Amino acid sequence: MYLEKLISFSLGLYLFGFLINGLTPLKYIGLITSALLFIFYFIKNYNFVIETYKNYLLNNKMLFMLFFLFIISILISIIFAFSNSLPSLKEFRITFVNISIFMIIASGIQNKTLKKTIFYSIIYAFMFDIYIFAFHYIQKNPHLNFSIRLNRLFANYFEILYPFILISFFLLKNKWAKITILLFLIFGFFELVLTGSRGAWITVLIETILFAFYLILIEKKYLKKIIIYSFATITSFLLIFIYIYNHSSLIQYKFKQGLNPNGRYKIIQTRLPIFLKHGNFLTGIGGPNNYQYNKFLNYYKAPQILGIKSEKKFHYFSDEPFLLQIFYKEGILGLITFLLFSFYFIWIGYKTIFSNSNKLNKFVISTIIISFIGEYFIRGLVEGRSLKYLIFFLTLFIIFNHSKENNENSLYLS
Repeated sequence: MYLEKLISFSLGLYLFGFLINGLTPLKYIGLITSALLFIFYFIKNYNFVIETYKNYLLNNKMLFMLFFLFIISILISIIFAFSNSLPSLKEFRITFVNISIFMIIASGIQNKTLKKTIFYSIIYAFMFDIYIFAFHYIQKNPHLNFSIRLNRLFANYFEILYPFILISFFLLKNKWAKITILLFLIFGFFELVLTGSRGAWITVLIETILFAFYLILIEKKYLKKIIIYSFATITSFLLIFIYIYNHSSLIQYKFKQGLNPNGRYKIIQTRLPIFLKHGNFLTGIGGPNNYQYNKFLNYYKAPQILGIKSEKKFHYFSDEPFLLQIFYKEGILGLITFLLFSFYFIWIGYKTIFSNSNKLNKFVISTIIISFIGEYFIRGLVEGRSLKYLIFFLTLFIIFNHSKENNENSLYLS
């Protein structure tokens, strides 16, 4: 039991580092420590761990099969990559290996401490991101000129973690903890608006609506509370938006742009024909990140717009919609397998909230699905997304979908 708690704490440390901007050594300390501890745990509880893995695989056969098909499609795209495969293999390792180790270890132990640790890690990561991005913004902009943009990277972290913060108001028992998170959330809305990221604004609003929809499905008695909370959340965001809009030429400009895709239309218009003419339709040019993408576009002399020019080559920004990027990099094979996995993941998540006996697990699973949809199918409609979060979502789903605890209070946070 003590060893399980140590492993859970180390995994929580890794997850915290995974979900924040900075403190990279923290991730490796957490991952290496949990891996070493898990080796002892595995030796001591060999039969239990193997049985646990078997149960996960049996209970999620189709989900794992579709996920592995997508991973295989990425590896195939790398094997048949446009140029040298080694840099793309390195990209694959950076994107998937560490978070896969997290999944293997986390799914090998079963206890409520792990679930609570995961949730605390997410909450603390959310608060840290709000603090660190604000700190750097104030350093750069001490007079708080709201016409200066806050780092857009903040929006990426916010939209992934936001649904988990919403559900924390239902899981936390301590009212002061709720007040603290609420204050951070309000500051987070300020920062989100200051990123000028229109896609993230829309994503967060839709995530709020989806959150209300899922909770009503789970428990209709929360209807009144959900309507009040949703209205308060959206109203708060809009009031913050109006205030910053009145004090920021940047936000005024972004608002006037409306749904105008800005430079992304030019990116698609100038690059898509090159991929269709010279790319591998079946397996793509090689993924999962941008090494082959830049090699390919430089080789075929794509118009040098929206990127950074160096002495030897032009580094192209890959701001196309996420699904289009998958088509470029992993071809039709990768696109089909990703869509099959995603639609099944969303569907099985929807079904699970009616079949899981633990109400609190239902809350968390619905939150995972909302964050997944927000990341890949709302924000992903307008720009690229990182594939590393796929395993994060999958890990949380299998852990919270499988529960030995029938106690409704088993997941409440102190």
